[in-house]
Amino acid sequence: MQRFVPVPPDLQPWLMAAVVVDTPATLAQSHFPAMVSSMLVVRLAGQVHCRGALVPPSAWISASTTPTVYEHGGPVQAVGLVLQPGAAAALFAAALGQVNTMRPMAELAGPRWAEVECAVRGAADDGARLEVLCQFVRQNFAPPSPCESRRLQGLALLAAMGHWMGLGQRQFERRFVAHWGMAPKQFEVIARMNSALGHALDTPGSAVSVAELAADEGYYDQSHMGRDVRRLAGHPLQALVQGARTPVSAQWPLKVGVQAQQALAHLQSDQESARRR
Repeated sequence: MQRFVPVPPDLQPWLMAAVVVDTPATLAQSHFPAMVSSMLVVRLAGQVHCRGALVPPSAWISASTTPTVYEHGGPVQAVGLVLQPGAAAALFAAALGQVNTMRPMAELAGPRWAEVECAVRGAADDGARLEVLCQFVRQNFAPPSPCESRRLQGLALLAAMGHWMGLGQRQFERRFVAHWGMAPKQFEVIARMNSALGHALDTPGSAVSVAELAADEGYYDQSHMGRDVRRLAGHPLQALVQGARTPVSAQWPLKVGVQAQQALAHLQSDQESARRR
């Protein structure tokens, strides 16, 4: 129904995952938690509404500070890329500082997007469609594009949380919001909640120890974690875990997120092993 696809090695600084979506008519909604990453999506069949508005056939969907429900109009087929948190503002100038929004890709990427979308829709299969999107990303950051320097600037702001890059606190926060679209503390809270959900789903069976998970993720206690999860993901933790593990579930984005986290963890482990040799 929904399939996680690992991204090519050269795109790992830019992409978290590629995704193939094929939802049956019986699945009326998709539920996304608040998240610090964004998505580039091309819908091949069906209609999707969000907060009463029709989602464009090809869209960039920004990071979000609240849970989001997408309403399906019958079966939905789509392919997409989940962008690393720092990628969107580096690739697309109009994405800088944007949250809780969606933009048509033609508006974000300009006239050249029409050719890309046509190639996606004309591709022979989902693998070929995703490769078209991956090549589009490559073309955006290829030298002499300034994308890489913009990506590093955004990551430097993340790394500076807590000591403010030598700036005053308010000045740093203004610069952070201008780039990321949310305050440093808000970014930190959402990223921690995303991590907690991923680790909860990654625990086999029903063996999730809520107290241990809360401690591992840096929460004061499990009540603190529970409040954040309900506020930012829309449901209690156990309900999210159980829902994501059923074959047909509106919580399928959580499952894809876990697979992306696992792939990243394996990559980091391999890189660390290579450094030690």
